[in-house]
Amino acid sequence: MMLNWETELIGLFANEAFMSRYDCSGLIGVSGALRGSIVVSVDQDVAFAAAESFLGSKPASINAEVIDMVGELTNMIAGAGKDRIGIPGIMLGLPTVISGRGHTITFDHGAHVEILQFSSPHGPFTVEIGVRGL
Repeated sequence: MMLNWETELIGLFANEAFMSRYDCSGLIGVSGALRGSIVVSVDQDVAFAAAESFLGSKPASINAEVIDMVGELTNMIAGAGKDRIGIPGIMLGLPTVISGRGHTITFDHGAHVEILQFSSPHGPFTVEIGVRGL
């Protein structure tokens, strides 16, 4: 569950060279025992609903508060994933957020990439994991 929302895994793709992104993506670096990146990409409606849950009012546009919320979601999801993997020595960096329709993020050539596609009551989102060292 995310933000007390029921989410459902609706797709899993391995080593996709390119996949379209939603409106906002949080990117967090992975270092140590594994090296790579985790990307959490959310539809604008998901970003607005998350911001409304935390702030009490729905934003009218993608603003600094929405960007911060996407960064925090990325932190929460990446941290939970790190804990579930259970491999010692994995470290996470600070999130960076990219916004705008049609943006792309390219993983390191040779990285193993897994894309998990989810649905939520407020719209779709993906978690993309691109790592070396598996």
